[in-house]
Amino acid sequence: MSPVTPQQLAQTRVVAADAVLRNEVDFRGYPHRHLAIAARPRLSSSGVTQLLEAVEYLAHYGWELVNVSSSSNSGLFYAFLRRR
Repeated sequence: MSPVTPQQLAQTRVVAADAVLRNEVDFRGYPHRHLAIAARPRLSSSGVTQLLEAVEYLAHYGWELVNVSSSSNSGLFYAFLRRR
């Protein structure tokens, strides 16, 4: 996959958990205080596991978890974070 630029991230404010875990996201120029991470269930694990792994990873860089939600229509799980 291609890296997620700060400009792309600033426009959508949503990033895929797997992109975070593969270190494909450049957060350095992200101008907003809040961010959403999205994860989809996989065959080998639930989307919640991947989602929380990404949350734990970003906690080391000043992000804190605000809320977790799911969408029954799309099957996605979301984590909402705030930069400290």
